Amino acid sequence: MPSFAEVRQYLGGQIFGKPFVPRVGLSGKTYVITGGNTGLGLECAKHLQVSSPQKANLKAAKIILACRNLEKGSVAKNTLLKLTPHATIEVWQVDQRSFGSVLAFGERLKTLQNLHGFIANAGLETVTFERTERYENSLTVNVISTIMLSVLALPKLKETAKKSGAHTNLVIVGSMQHGKKIFETLSDEKTADMMARYELSKLMVQMCQKEIAERVNAGAKSKVSPVVVNCVNPGWCATELSRYYDKGRIVGAIFSMIGRTAEAGSRTLVHGVTAGEETHGQYLSECLVKTESTFVRSREGYRIQKRLWKELSEIIERLSPGSMAAM
Repeated sequence: MPSFAEVRQYLGGQIFGKPFVPRVGLSGKTYVITGGNTGLGLECAKHLQVSSPQKANLKAAKIILACRNLEKGSVAKNTLLKLTPHATIEVWQVDQRSFGSVLAFGERLKTLQNLHGFIANAGLETVTFERTERYENSLTVNVISTIMLSVLALPKLKETAKKSGAHTNLVIVGSMQHGKKIFETLSDEKTADMMARYELSKLMVQMCQKEIAERVNAGAKSKVSPVVVNCVNPGWCATELSRYYDKGRIVGAIFSMIGRTAEAGSRTLVHGVTAGEETHGQYLSECLVKTESTFVRSREGYRIQKRLWKELSEIIERLSPGSMAAM
């Protein structure tokens, strides 16, 4: 159970927090957004490419929408082009249910001249048990593929940082829901607790973000990390994330009182991908560095984090030999 302080932090941020769009210039920069065809990803792309209602001076040179469905990606691209007709928008296919698709996407990232920001936003929330690539589906999509994509993006992010003399950004989208239990029968259909699976997967992602940040630092030749790695909580937003099941009238009524629009939540992604070194390895919410859960900061949480990273590293290295060393 979350502590009173954690509940207070969540509710205070959700109700009174004011996510904002940073006033920064992104001219000449390239960004990749997974799940970029809908919800937070699409709204984030609008902010990065289009003049925002808050008059922020963004306008990136190129936005790549990484989508499972190319047809839906093309619709999203056309939506963006209507707002900014001369924008450079590309749609690349990646299906995070397939490790082969993820690896192919990683190879394609190598063809980019530069990569200034990678936003690992795509995710899945479901209460139905299904296996893909030997693992329960939300673990495959939300954890293994998300972290593998992040690892595969790091070499190009580092290369760009070295060429430009300025840090680049890796943002992993998390959640305010990151609780305690972690390895209990994760892919055993008989005992899997699917109602808590999304929370579990986001806890795992947050722990992995900390490990990635630590290794990027360890590989840096200076005290300044070439790639700023952070974990962003967009808050409770109206997106298609929960489209696979009905949460009921009570939850719907609560959301109507304290929920955010996808546009408001997307501001946190824009903040994360343009944020400075002070956010490296940090958990961000409402565009601010926030305290992680008591469990994540505990000795037991640290032990499980190391065990999780070891197992995931072995999976990723088996699928993509040499990629972990490239971190």
